[in-house]
This record gives sequence, C-alpha cells and structure tokens, in this order.
Amino acid sequence: MNNPFIGKRIVFIAFLTLTGAFGLNLTAGQFFAPLNQVYGWGLTTLSLGVSLNMLMWGLFQPLMGKLIDRFGPKPVIAGSASLMGISFLLSATITEIWQFFLYYGVFTAIGFAGCGSMANSVLVSRWYVQKRVVMLARSSMGMNIGQLLLLPVAGVLIASTDFRIAFIVLGLIMLLIVVPFVLVGVKNSPQSIGQNPDGDITFNFTPPQSAPLSEALRSSEFWLATLAFATCGYSLYMVAIHLPKYAVDLGGGVALGGQILGIAAAASAVSMWMTGQLSKKYGKRTLLIGLYFIRAIAMALLANSTTIPELYIFALLYGISSMPIIPLVTGIISERFGANALGSILGFTWLLHQVFAALGVFLGGYFRTLSGSYHISFWSSSAMLLLGVLLTIVLKDPSTKQNTGTAHVPQ
Repeated sequence: MNNPFIGKRIVFIAFLTLTGAFGLNLTAGQFFAPLNQVYGWGLTTLSLGVSLNMLMWGLFQPLMGKLIDRFGPKPVIAGSASLMGISFLLSATITEIWQFFLYYGVFTAIGFAGCGSMANSVLVSRWYVQKRVVMLARSSMGMNIGQLLLLPVAGVLIASTDFRIAFIVLGLIMLLIVVPFVLVGVKNSPQSIGQNPDGDITFNFTPPQSAPLSEALRSSEFWLATLAFATCGYSLYMVAIHLPKYAVDLGGGVALGGQILGIAAAASAVSMWMTGQLSKKYGKRTLLIGLYFIRAIAMALLANSTTIPELYIFALLYGISSMPIIPLVTGIISERFGANALGSILGFTWLLHQVFAALGVFLGGYFRTLSGSYHISFWSSSAMLLLGVLLTIVLKDPSTKQNTGTAHVPQ
C-alpha cells in the first residue's frame, strides 16, 4: 500500500516559511521612525542599510541555489530560517549603526536568501509538475500573508511597547514556529520517500533532461525573463520600504503606511490565487505583460498622488500586480530549463532582481533627500516597469504541454 502523497503538506510548509521570511525581511521600514527617534539615524543612512540587505540577499542567491541543488532544499531552508530568527534577536541589542548594517543588512539577508522565494520555489517544483504553477501560486501567497500579518504586528509592537520587543517577537516566530515545521515536515523530493511528482501512482513519469546554468546563461529567453524580473525588484522594494515615509509626507499617521501595505498584500493574495487558475488558459507570458503594465500605471499614480485616498487606489493596483509576478517568472524558467539545476539558475535570476532592488531602495531615499519628494523615485519605477513590459513581449511562452519535471535530485 502506497503512502499518501505529501505534496500538499510541502506546499503548506513552503507557504508558512514564506510568511515568516517575507514578513520579517519587509518590516525594515517599520523600524525607520523609532531608530531615527532614538539614535538620530537619517533616512538615507537607513535606506543604505536596507539596500545592503537587498544586495547581500541577491549575492547569496547563487550560492544558496548551488547548496540546494547539492544537498536538497530542507537543510538549506531550515538553517537559513534559523539565521533570520537569530539575526532579529541580535537586532534587539543594537546601539550603533554598524550593528543595524551587520544584523539586518548582512545576517538577515543571508538567511533570507536561503529560505525565501527561490528556495521554496525549488522545493515546490520538485513535488509538482502538472500542477506546478498552481502550487507555486498557492505557496507564494505566504509572501502576501507575511506582509498582511507581520507588518501590522511589528507596527503595533513598536507603538505599544518598544522596537526591541518587536525584533524579539519576530525572531521567535521564525525560531519557534517556522523552523520546527521545516525540520519535521519537509522532504527534499518525492523520490526520497518512494513517490512521484503530483502523486503519480502509475509511475509513468519520466523526468526530462534539465539544462545546466551555463546553458541558461546562453539563452536569450533566460535573459529576457530575468531582466524583466529585475524591473520588478526595483519597484517592489522601493514601495515596501519607502511607502510608510511617503504616507507621512502626505499627512498620514505613522501607522498609515503599514495599513496601505496590508491592503496591497490582501489584493496581492487574491491576485496570486487567480494567477494560478488563469495561467493555463491565458499563458504565463500574457499574464506577466499585464501585471508589469498594471504596476507601471500604479507607480505613475503614486508619483502624482497628493491625497491619502489616492494611496488606497494605488494599494489595490499595486497589490494586484506585485507578488504574482514571482511564480509566473519561476514557472517560465523552470519549464524552459527543468528542475535539476533550478536552484543555481533561479539563484542567478534573483541576484539581478536584488541588485535592482537595492538600487531602487537606495535611490528612493536618495532622491527623497535630494529633492524633498518621492516624485522622481516613483516615476523611475514606472519607466522601469514599462521596460519590463517590452522585454516580456519579446519573450516566448514555453508550451504548457511540455512535460518538465524533476531530474535526479538529492535523496
């Protein structure tokens, strides 16, 4: 008698891990105000610390991808989630700016590189082939729920207690909830427990050959998808980090930015679910073009906003077009190049994504300090996303009938 297929359990744990990982990593903007009040650290300096986080996260993506390809996702995700939790506990002790740079800018980023979207995308892709995009979309909803839950939690803790307590609580969430689930519930691959992707009990699944990273780097399709994805990174983290400050600039309270991001996260969760359902009918490329364009419009609206109600309209448009881009790009790359070296390939894709994310975060603070407004910053994001539209238009959509899957993976 065959054991029940545990793919849905894997998807749930990936969802839970992404909830914690993204929730923690995107709370940095919530800490800007108290760190400025207590220590006098300016916006440009704090933005540089977050840019360091984005850059280190990207630089460690290829290394984490290689470790995943060699040892499997489970040990990498568990160890990386532990590092994130410990880094937040250490952040509760900061008194000098170099400590913020080290604990959040370096240690948290390294941990996030190994338990964020890339690692969990590889994990889910090993367990599902025919339902890959649907399951990637479902697990990726954790990115939205993490923002929806943990950003407001961080804000409430900071306002009602102390920023140090907020760091401690967030760190314990990773160490006491996420890490145990990964250690107990995750298996590296279905083959490691005698199962096949998608729970195929007929054992007729034949893994196709997977392309190595060197082949991906020679492919125009890889570069078109990756460079378009980089424009996503530029705008995604500029908004996540700087929107709380922008809301204050428009006359809102210190908690308004977190509320706006929460609305965007809720809209993104709905859009993420719909993306998984619509991808087979309309194709991933078509959906990507639409999402890049909607976000370009949203950033243009944000650049011209002068009142608080306009921020709510922005939140809906931005939320619809934010996180759903990630499983679509992951799906396109995995279908084109297979799953055997997917960690290394996606690691390189995320490297460029994060280089642009770091640039967006830094320029957001720099232009705000230089000109006194975020106008230039948000318009530059809109222009970047229009470039993403053009790059994706040229991209070929892999056949949905292609039977891509998992080649030999660690047992």
